[in-house]
Order: sequence, then structure tokens, then C-alpha cells
Amino acid sequence: MRRLIPLALLALLAAVVIAACGGSDGGSDKGGTTAVEKPTVPAGAVAVVGTETITQAQFDELYASAVKQGEASGQTAPKEGSGEESTLKQQVLQSLVQNAEIRQEADARGIEVDDKQVQDDIEAFKLQCCEGKDKKFETYLKDQGLTIAALEDQFALRQQAQALYDDITKDVKVTEDEAKKQFETDKDERYTTARSRKVAHILIDVKPKGESTDADCARAEEVLKEVEANPGDWKALVKKHSADPGSKDTGGEYDITDDENWDADFRAGAFALAAEGDITDPPVKSQFGCHIIKALSPITDATTQPFDEVKQQIIDELTQTKKNEVATTWFEGVQKDYAPKTAFAAGYELPPAQTTEATTAETTG
Repeated sequence: MRRLIPLALLALLAAVVIAACGGSDGGSDKGGTTAVEKPTVPAGAVAVVGTETITQAQFDELYASAVKQGEASGQTAPKEGSGEESTLKQQVLQSLVQNAEIRQEADARGIEVDDKQVQDDIEAFKLQCCEGKDKKFETYLKDQGLTIAALEDQFALRQQAQALYDDITKDVKVTEDEAKKQFETDKDERYTTARSRKVAHILIDVKPKGESTDADCARAEEVLKEVEANPGDWKALVKKHSADPGSKDTGGEYDITDDENWDADFRAGAFALAAEGDITDPPVKSQFGCHIIKALSPITDATTQPFDEVKQQIIDELTQTKKNEVATTWFEGVQKDYAPKTAFAAGYELPPAQTTEATTAETTG
């Protein structure tokens, strides 16, 4: 009996299939009107998926591994009979069913496992998780409730899943016109750098918090007169008067951009200054208090990246999105195709959202 995949590395598979599940082909090319005989679940099994039988031992091994992984990450094992236990068991069963579907679809397409690549993948994973050290790897596997054999099956399935994904999506293309349209949609948000300038400020805040009060700005007017009378003492006056802990020790300086990262009132006052050295008069009222703002540089205009500079990036992103959509539709078709060929032992049913037509069978033996 072929071992089924443990939950430990499902994230690896998810990037290829579960998160990219779907498909317009609907799996194997079988007639949609052909009657399919419902399978019978044999004794000692929890489900039959197409030609694969998922045994009780396989389910128990995977569930135990999932619990150990949770404990290794600081979670408490689900209590017997609890909702958490029921949810985890359904997740385990759903993973086993999906893995069986993926494996059979790969086999049907003649996708074979490269055993050498599997070993290479395990060595790479060992290097990533355990610095390539044998003892550390053994401890990791024990803590996660895994075995080398289970990892081999995991990476074999991942290999088949990737090959399936590549085959299903091989005809996906994105045109330059599509990329250009996406560029225009995203231009302001992704490809335009807002105008900017360097400024310094003195924040007057005579209250603990809340909206700016007239008292703040009255005090700011007094400080402004002191600034105007002592233009060479700016940094000293910032240190003396500013309530901004993030800048009072650095002369009140900030490199600001004309975007939502900055308070709208502060931003408006800063960019209203015509030239380097200008100071806001009157001070600018904001949610933080009242600001005396000084321009330390001219305004640098907003810039937009040319389409040609980002064209390939956009094409790559759109291609990936399209591939995932195609794969998602394909896998939905696979699940629909396998539903009448899938049966569960009593007590191991999946909710309707997870299996549409799969039947619950009496265990025989």
C-alpha cells in the first residue's frame, strides 16, 4: 500500500496545487453522462477515492503527525470529542482525499516520479530546516511525527503536483496589450513615486492627546517669533520646544512624501512652502498639535516608471494569476469528477462544501 502524505509539508504542496487548484479540463477526459458505480469502503479503511483506498492506519498516522506538529509549535492537542478535534480530523481527511485525486490524475497523464530528484529535495529541505545535520534532522522528524519514508512520499507528490500544474497551464499567455492595460490601472498606486521634499518642524503640543487646541497654536505663535528672531538657532529651538520625540534630537528633520503616510494637514503645509528656507506662518494645525514647518529642500516632482521598465514584471504577474485561475478551475473539475467515485466510512464524511457527491458507505469485510 502506498503511503499517503503527512501534513508537515503541505505548505509546499499548497503553493503548487491546493492554492492553485482548479481547472476547465475537469481531470481525466471522461464523459460527463457515464454512470459511475459507487465504491464500497472495505474494512479497515476510512475512504475510497477512485482507485485508491485510504486506510484507517494512514488516517491515524497523519492525524497523529498533525497533532505533534501543533504541539511542537506550542499548541495544545485537541481534546477528545471537541470541536477542535473534529475540525482537525476533517482537515486531515480532506488532505488525504485531495492527495489521492492529485496522484491519480498525475498517473493518468503519465507523470512519473524522479526518485533522484526526491532525494535531492529532501537534502535541500534538511539543509533549510536543520543546517544539513543528521542528528538535528532526526530530532526534527521525531518532533513533527514524521519519517523519512513519509517525506519521500511528500516530495514525490509535490513533484507530480508541480508537473501537473505545468502541464495544465502550459498554454497560458499574456499579451503586451493586457500588460499595458494593467499598467494604466495600477500606475498611480504601484508605479508612481509621490512628490517629496526635506523639511524640519517644531511640534507644539500642550495637551496630553486628542485634537489640536487653540492653546497649541497660540503657543506656537510665540515660538515662531523666537525662531524668526534667532534664525541660526533652529536646531536648539527644536530641542527646546518640540514635542515630537522622533525628531527633536535631529533638528526636527524628515524626508516626507505627498501621500497618505503623512498627516494631511502637515503635508499640505509642508508642500505649500515655496522655497528652501521658508517657514509656515501661521503655524499649521494638525491632529498632533501645531507645527512650525521649515522647508529644507526644493520639492522633487512625482515620477512614474516607464511602461517598458516594468512590462516584463507585469506580464510575469498576470501570467501567474492566469495560471492559478486555470489550475483552480481544473482542480474543481477534478473534484467534481471524483465525487461520485468517492465514498467514506461512517463517521468520516466531509461537509458538502468539501465534497459534493461523495457517498458514505457501510464498511464491509
